[in-house]
Amino acid sequence: MSAVAPDLTRYLRLPVDADDGFPQSFRLALGAATYTVALTVTVVEEERLRGGRPLVLPEDGAFMVASVTRESPGAPEVVLRRKLVPYLELEAAELSLVFLSMVVDPRNLGAAGAYGSEVRAGVAVRWAL
Repeated sequence: MSAVAPDLTRYLRLPVDADDGFPQSFRLALGAATYTVALTVTVVEEERLRGGRPLVLPEDGAFMVASVTRESPGAPEVVLRRKLVPYLELEAAELSLVFLSMVVDPRNLGAAGAYGSEVRAGVAVRWAL
């Protein structure tokens, strides 16, 4: 992991559609493997949801977690499960992930809709399987 701003030119944009709401998951074929990426948002205090202010994650009492599972002939293998921090490069076995921004409107928690939520993230292959 690196706290230094990563070289974003090597990353492909993750197909996160914040309008689909959270939690959400999607399949991703990259290199010789297929992955399932799941994103969840946890809000510890309901007061954070009052007033309709978008959550700029992470913030006190609210955060996003990513889980990445590699599909395999046997059982799926979890290669990452982690709270997310903007611009922190995460190593997940043969993948590298970085989340640039995580803005979630409270109305997108458990529901779909175009409320201005946006999650920008990238993925890169660190080595071939």
